Amino acid sequence: MKLSLSALVLSFLCFFVPISHAEISIKKCQPNQSDYIIFDEYDAKIAENIIDYKLHDQPEKRENSIIQIFANENSDDRNDWIASFRFDDESEQYLFYQVDQDEFIEIDKKQFETLLPKIVACNQNKQVPIYSENFDAD
Repeated sequence: MKLSLSALVLSFLCFFVPISHAEISIKKCQPNQSDYIIFDEYDAKIAENIIDYKLHDQPEKRENSIIQIFANENSDDRNDWIASFRFDDESEQYLFYQVDQDEFIEIDKKQFETLLPKIVACNQNKQVPIYSENFDAD
């Protein structure tokens, strides 16, 4: 009797324990003051690090995946990067990267949808990624 009661209590606890997510804080962005967007070698290296983190040594998967990476258009205020990966089988994965902490955080779709508007809040076109592969923004 005690064993079944313990099992029942444990099963209820599993349903009521909230799913923990990594605490992600994003500073309010600064708008891009120039008429153009700078994406230099440093930014290209960051984008490549993000892709390598997710698809390390999988060139075929990379070729067949839609990759979208978003960041602030202001190159002086580009600390927070967020990426979505859509694979052949239509599955999706999401990744958040903070440059100053050099930290990758796997996130889910809900977190992606929450963080994306904060990261691109100062961009002129909030739908267009700062970097993409196999994705046509037009």
